Amino acid sequence: MLITLVVIGIIAAITVPVIMASHKKVETAAKLKKFYSTLSNAVKLSEIETGNRSYEWEYNTCADYDAMKTYYYTYLLNNISYINIVKMSDNEPYYNQIDYKYKDLIMNSPIVYLNDGSLFFGAECPMEITYDVNGEKGPNKMGRDIFQFNIFTDIYEDGYENIVEKIPHVNTYVSGTSTDGFYPNNYKNYQKRNYVLETCKESGFWCSHLLEIDGWEFKDDYPYKL
Repeated sequence: MLITLVVIGIIAAITVPVIMASHKKVETAAKLKKFYSTLSNAVKLSEIETGNRSYEWEYNTCADYDAMKTYYYTYLLNNISYINIVKMSDNEPYYNQIDYKYKDLIMNSPIVYLNDGSLFFGAECPMEITYDVNGEKGPNKMGRDIFQFNIFTDIYEDGYENIVEKIPHVNTYVSGTSTDGFYPNNYKNYQKRNYVLETCKESGFWCSHLLEIDGWEFKDDYPYKL
């Protein structure tokens, strides 16, 4: 009897963490896919309500909190269910925890708290959207619980001065394959999985695009442990 219990304990010690890790991957992927769809739909609906985002939306400097908040209220939040919105710099504990390369760009960002316990914040207009799957809970690291999306116009501008290239519709680091949103940093390589995998490893910024390529599934070679 004792031996049986020991064996059961050993098996449980091995299998339970594996099951929990697998569940977390499925849950995280599902929330990312949902957010992708929510953000895409919000932009589509906003274009119907406010006009073409490339030529009729107003892009003020987003270094200013009030301008960013106005952008959010005007073009995104009318079509997204949320609980609260606060200024990033007013939530110093969360700001200090975030593993984000360009933290000076997000200090004045609004944080939008969503109904499912997740949140997002931005950096620029046109807007970088950073999605935190589990809200303020840790680890708050790119590629693990924080994932990058972008909303751009149909026209990509180098330094917002010189129009250099036409790109696919609304964009983020999650697509390039669809016409409803999301564009990886180097869109000419967006279909090359090995390229996207390596960039995901380097910084975490392209991990959302990698997950989209993989059908919103964490494959065995995904570089980060959730």
